[in-house]
Parts: sequence; structure tokens; C-alpha cells
Amino acid sequence: MGMAASQARWLGLTARKTNVEYEGQQINQQRTALANQSANTFNELLELEVPTAPSQTDYTKVVYSYEDGTVTENIESMTALTNDPDGYNYLVTHYHFSNVYTGIQNQLANPQVTIGTSGEKGSVAREEVTYDEETKTYSVNGHAVKAYDKTVEEEAADYDTIVKTYPELAKGGDVMSYQGDDGKYHFTTLTDLSGTSETIPDYTVETQVPTYVGTAVVKKFDPTDSVQNEAYKQICKDFPASEFAKADPNDLYTWTYQGETRYACLSDFQTAYDSAPDPSSPTIGQDKLTYYTAKDLSTKISQTQKAIAEIGADGRVSSLRFENSTAQYAVNSKTETDTAAYDDAMNQYNYNMQVYEKRIADINAKTEKIQQQDRTLELRLRQLDTEQEALQTEMEAVQKVIEKNIESTFKTFES
Repeated sequence: MGMAASQARWLGLTARKTNVEYEGQQINQQRTALANQSANTFNELLELEVPTAPSQTDYTKVVYSYEDGTVTENIESMTALTNDPDGYNYLVTHYHFSNVYTGIQNQLANPQVTIGTSGEKGSVAREEVTYDEETKTYSVNGHAVKAYDKTVEEEAADYDTIVKTYPELAKGGDVMSYQGDDGKYHFTTLTDLSGTSETIPDYTVETQVPTYVGTAVVKKFDPTDSVQNEAYKQICKDFPASEFAKADPNDLYTWTYQGETRYACLSDFQTAYDSAPDPSSPTIGQDKLTYYTAKDLSTKISQTQKAIAEIGADGRVSSLRFENSTAQYAVNSKTETDTAAYDDAMNQYNYNMQVYEKRIADINAKTEKIQQQDRTLELRLRQLDTEQEALQTEMEAVQKVIEKNIESTFKTFES
């Protein structure tokens, strides 16, 4: 091998060795980065909190109650008292449920309120009715009462309008009528006129009044009806600031829907009716109608009192005597488990376990990937080590050739 060729070979081997060393350094840096990733993954694993299964005892408690006549009183809470001057050792909150007559406010969507002409039922006081023995006729406030005459067109039209809303007027067969100061026809019955009740039904026709809610017929509120009057008083009591409570009783109306009696005032009817966007279709797209009902509702009646509680050998309350009373109540106790709450907690635990196991699986998969990458780099590094050793061996051989070439060349000029 010539001198020049040997030198070229040496330079090529040196370059290759340098590249191998550089690649080895890069691989070591990559393995260092993988080691950092692996450490972070391990720390992430350490930070995971293993879910704890709920204990059924955490959702189990002792429930106390006692009988007070026909009512079962449930004890909601008991707070220990210390140094009470009257000797009471607990502050006890107890309750029972009872039906309480209550006014209820509702809003009816798409009420389809109709405003028009309707029969109205009022009343006349008995003292406003007089009877003339000579003429055998009745008078109301000085207006002579006569038998209903269906041949009078206006009278017949008013009667037909009234019986659509109050069909009971037509059932007696003894309909009477008179014209009042307002010029309108008023209708009643001979039976009512000759009766002994304090008030007499008085039917008239009114315009611009609510006539329908949907398909339900609207009638005027009747204060002489004990059921309606009781509901009216209760609604006003429970909603004193409402338009209903502020309204004149003559401007109150009622209708029945699915067996439920509902109440509303004229202003609320008018508000719903006027809200229709298209005046040509006044019952379409109306705003909600505010209406009221009154009914018995199961209501929680709660009371908090001081009491002297006796504790039995089992650690449970055995009897109670409340303040301002000498009655001693035997206390019943039982253990109750809030199954629904426990089931919810168990479902949450199962979900948390699934999340936890998924995180573990993700971390394990990430770790396995890092390890696989590290093994690949380690294998490549071993290959580079082998290649470097081979290059070193070959470079040493070339070095010897160069040295021999130098020796043989320069030896020619020795003397």
C-alpha cells in the first residue's frame, strides 16, 4: 500500500470513528431524556390515590321516634346541652307530617284564554226582595219580577247566553226575570224568590269577561259557595301581595280542569289574552296565565324544644320529657341505612376504580414504550461500540503500515 493510500485510509477511518462517537453521544442523550420521562411517569404513579370503597356503616344511623296520640313524631336531631339551669340535657328537633290547607300559585302555559260575552252569577240579599200579596208578584230593589218571556228577543238572547255557562238555571222550569237599574235583564227562579235563604241567585250577561280557558268554561267566583270562599280566603292569606288578593271579588273567576277547581282574577286573564302576537288569532301564542288553587298538602310540622332524655344501657335514648310538659314519652329506636346514598357512593367508587385502573394501564403502557425505546437505543449503542472497536483495530493496522512506509522511504537516504 502506498504512502498516499495509507494516509487516505487513515483519514477515512478517523472520520468514521468520529461519526460513531458522535452518534454514541446522541444516543446517550436520548437515553438520558428517556430516563427523565421514566422518572416522571413513576412520580405520576406515586401521586395516584387508590379509591376507597364506601362503608355501609357510614350510611347507617339510629332513628328515634315516639307516639303522641295518633301522631308519630320523628326526631330529626338531638344536641347535648350543658349546664342548663332547668336541668334539660338535650335540644330536640322533632317533626311529623300533616295535611295543611294551602293556597298554591301556578302558571299555565298556552292558556288559550277567550274573552267575550258570558253569563254571570251574582246574588241579591233577601231584604232586597219584596212580595205584593195583592198582585202576587215579587220585586227586587223595586223592579217588578215576571216570568221569563222567550218571545222577547233580547231577553231570550241573554237567557241563552246564561244557560250555556249555568245550565242549572234552566232545570227548575220556573225562571223569572226583571230589568235592573243598569237596563240589563236579570234572571232568577221562583223557587229561590219564595225560599228562605239569606241570598238569592241573580244571573246576568256580562261583556268583556273571560269565558274559556282552553275548552274549560269560566264562571264567576261565587262568594256564597263555602268551598270557593274558603279557597279564596286561603289564597289571599298565602299570597297577600298578588293581583288576585288585591282584586275586587267581583273580578274573580273560576273553572274546573281534571277535577281541580282553579281561580284567577280578571287582570291576569286580560294580561294573558292581550299577549297574543296576532290580534286576528287572540288565543294563539298567549303568555302564561297566573292562576291559583287551594288544597290539602302534606306538610312537615317541625318544632325544637328542650328535653330531658334518658339513655338506656345500650346507649340509645329510651324516653323524653319536653319542657313545659310532664308527659314522658317512650322512644322507639331503629337502625336505618340510606341505601340510595350508599348505592350512589358505591357507583362513584366503581367509577373511580375504573378511572384509576385506566390511569395505571396508561402509565404502564407509557413505561413499556419508554423501555422499548431504551432497549432499541441500547442495542444501537452496543453496535456502535463494536464498530468503534473494529475501526480502532483497523486504524492501528493502517498506522503500522504508514510507519513501515515511512521507515522504508527515509531509510534509503541514510548513509
